[in-house]
Amino acid sequence: MCSETGSVSTVAPLLTKYCIKTRTYGSYSRCCHGVVYDRRNRVCCRGIQSIVAGYTACCGGLMYNPSSYYCCPDNIPRYKYYGSYSRCCGSIIYDYRAHSCCNGQLYDRDEQICCRGQLRSRNFGSRTGCCGDTTYNYQTQVCCSGMVRPKSYDYYTRCCNTSIYDYRVSICCGGLVKDRIYGRNSSCCGAAVYNYRTHLCCRNTAVAKIHGTYSRCCRDSVINGQSHSCCNDEHVYRRSTQICCRDEIRDRVFGSYSRCCYTVLYDSRKSVCCRGVLHCKPDDSRSVSCCASKLYNYSEQICCRDCPGIIIGPPSSGGFLPEAPGGD
Repeated sequence: MCSETGSVSTVAPLLTKYCIKTRTYGSYSRCCHGVVYDRRNRVCCRGIQSIVAGYTACCGGLMYNPSSYYCCPDNIPRYKYYGSYSRCCGSIIYDYRAHSCCNGQLYDRDEQICCRGQLRSRNFGSRTGCCGDTTYNYQTQVCCSGMVRPKSYDYYTRCCNTSIYDYRVSICCGGLVKDRIYGRNSSCCGAAVYNYRTHLCCRNTAVAKIHGTYSRCCRDSVINGQSHSCCNDEHVYRRSTQICCRDEIRDRVFGSYSRCCYTVLYDSRKSVCCRGVLHCKPDDSRSVSCCASKLYNYSEQICCRDCPGIIIGPPSSGGFLPEAPGGD
């Protein structure tokens, strides 16, 4: 597949959001829209900004000091009035040790509970749970698909759609309660009950494990998984001499070095597959890796995932958050 000139063979569509840049600042190099910067004194915040007086993080497009401010979901930093216990609820900073947030509303966790964005009273005290947008006592009841049911079988109560059943003697298959005809070995295969210790469920059909612990499914049949595999759940092949490339079976013409690049077979000693594009390995391939569909040397280069680059201007004071409230 590879020539002396190091040709590239394209076997799949190319992706374009990645680009390779020189690792100008060594291990401190980072990318900002395709431009390399030094993470020790710069940060990517709608362009490359200088780190000044603790302003080391970005909230939306605004630099802020994460030790003093909290970045709220609306991308506006707000002062941490409660230190490390500060959290946002809409535009309000609160102490999460005492309160919680429900759809933009603060509430006392000891008195209320948030059910699907609606505040409800804790009618059952600390045992109050949510079932849809209503409450229930999770110690004596269960929630089955939005319906509150009694725990008639105590700890063994389970839901099957909106019904309850005793997990010790029954099982829910296909939304229907069935008897555990094989006891603890009962499991579901579609809507039927089968013995999972002696059979496999292959495409909703129970099939005997004729190869014991090596039994595997392929379509609705059982194969010997010790020597064979199933390609795309359709075709049986022998792993020692064949390989599955997507949904096509290929002979291992390169022996144990045979690999797939989409549906193309290649020699992993000589080539590298990067998202469907085959590249010839350079003489020294210890520091070689993929950057999307391209090959690069990660000891000297960096793979940028936010290309193409943009023109970055110098930071301005308008891009920073003012100091903490209070002062003099």
